[in-house]
Amino acid sequence: MSGKLFIVSAPSGAGKTTLVNEVLGRLGLKYSIDRVITYTSRAVRLGEKPGKDYHFLSPEGFNRKINDGFFLEWSGEYDHYYGTPRHILNELKQGLSRVLVIDRAGAKSVLSIAQDPSPALREGVVPIWIYTSDFVELERRLVARGDNTNEQIKRRLEIAQKEVKKEQEKPLYKYRILNDNFTKASQELEALFVCELEK
Repeated sequence: MSGKLFIVSAPSGAGKTTLVNEVLGRLGLKYSIDRVITYTSRAVRLGEKPGKDYHFLSPEGFNRKINDGFFLEWSGEYDHYYGTPRHILNELKQGLSRVLVIDRAGAKSVLSIAQDPSPALREGVVPIWIYTSDFVELERRLVARGDNTNEQIKRRLEIAQKEVKKEQEKPLYKYRILNDNFTKASQELEALFVCELEK
């Protein structure tokens, strides 16, 4: 039996990575599930560990992997490259479940690939949208990170507004979780994971 691929997306600052890490910390020993470590060309942020948070590459190194067909999907929407390694398809075929934390554009690419008759993806993709009640909260969280310039925050909020509008006009996700209360949101995400993993 193929594993499940949970695709978790959110506007920048909505807390998707923190939520996923919290839930996987509780479920990782009970189920064969782990987060996909994606690749990026941006610099390492304070507190991040290469190979645990991301695989960090130079822009040139990222481009070489693009040319080699290494990525299942990739984008450069946030002024840096981000990409998902293609080898996760083999892990799914082996019955391992994975959580892919990516933006809406990346999720759309993976979901289009999932329409392919590959049994590793056809039935096992679970798209989840994380959101906050307003953009004021998103801005507050982005400022609190302390690792973005005002210009970067402005650009991320502009992208977030576009993503939210697209999701409202043409929903892409099967499930939606409001993350205004972290404890409640993490409980909802955990229950969703368990429900899908035990189907």
